[in-house]
Amino acid sequence: MQEFEYVIIGGGMAADAAVGGIRRRDKSGEILVASEEFFPPYQRPPLSKKLWMDMRLEEIWLNTWQKQPHTHLYLNAVASGIDPQAHTVTFADGRQVAYQKLLLATGARSRRLPGDSQQAFYVGTAAEHVRLWQALQDPRRVMVAGGGFIGAEMAAALSQRGHEVTWIMVEPSPFANFLPPGLAERVTAAYREHGVSFTTGAAIDELSDTSTGIAARLQSGMTLEADLAVVGVGVEPRDELAQAAGLKTHSGIVVDEYLRTSNPSIWAAGDVALTHGRAMMHEDHAVTQGRAAGQNMAGAEKPYQHRSFYYSDLYQFGYEAMGDCSTQHEVVEDWVVPYEEGVVYYLSQGRVVGVLNWNVWDGMGKAEQLIEADRQFSPDELRGQIRNSEGDQ
Repeated sequence: MQEFEYVIIGGGMAADAAVGGIRRRDKSGEILVASEEFFPPYQRPPLSKKLWMDMRLEEIWLNTWQKQPHTHLYLNAVASGIDPQAHTVTFADGRQVAYQKLLLATGARSRRLPGDSQQAFYVGTAAEHVRLWQALQDPRRVMVAGGGFIGAEMAAALSQRGHEVTWIMVEPSPFANFLPPGLAERVTAAYREHGVSFTTGAAIDELSDTSTGIAARLQSGMTLEADLAVVGVGVEPRDELAQAAGLKTHSGIVVDEYLRTSNPSIWAAGDVALTHGRAMMHEDHAVTQGRAAGQNMAGAEKPYQHRSFYYSDLYQFGYEAMGDCSTQHEVVEDWVVPYEEGVVYYLSQGRVVGVLNWNVWDGMGKAEQLIEADRQFSPDELRGQIRNSEGDQ
């Protein structure tokens, strides 16, 4: 049986960043990265963004693990069990390895809709992206299911590529509870300008094959048909290994401030880790937390205190956001050009709890300062706090 100082289960962005974190403190300890995918670690955001625009597939590969010595990669390696007492990991092919310290960076899987169809595509893996890309070489009728982050990006990207898109969501309108009404209307108009139609307030009961493609039966009884469906209705943390190993879980793996699980030799990071009792599923968080977990595995003992942000691109619009950006809070809008360039602040009892920079860049540092200030702000105090530099306008 091979033994490694560090074993990382998972091949995503958190896993790759963890290798760099380990190497900041331990230059020679043997590291194993075990991924169940056929591809080496890669960036996830381009799957619903730049790969549909101007980015080539070969540009998504991450290489921290390649640059570091004494680092090994197992692909198509499905971990089937962890023995915390023996410090071993068993894989589905019967192979077994021993570890001194273990990181669970198993990520999250796409939530699936009822029914089964080869014409349903679930965004989230490179293999599924390649399958979808092959199916969309010619203009197609596409249903995009899900009103959240992935649905918004895929509806925009595919309509820009000339496909006929119907966007289905349970929400009453696009970007409900996220964008203030005027901004939501402006962005929705951009979708319509690109030919996107909307079916709102609609839950899908079942997907099924048809002679020409796929059908979605809605709870209302209506049936919608298309050539294929792209589904982005949320994800589920992959915490089954942790549960079976007796680690503390709660729809994700519970970790302490050092990203250590309930077992002192096992850490967790990325989409599967519950930080402050909740999961965070964005690139900045996965990379930063993965790096921090790696450092702590190598003895840093540094609390993870990073406040992560997320971003998206929709047609001519791009945004960066941090915190609790919900229109259930008080909203203060600060526009340089209405609905084209500006900042939206979300306040609870006068305190900034969320910031949305709309076509405004490099403002996340200031946004974090405003949230961390934890004091009351008047609308006039907030206006002008975050602006594009002259070169970004």
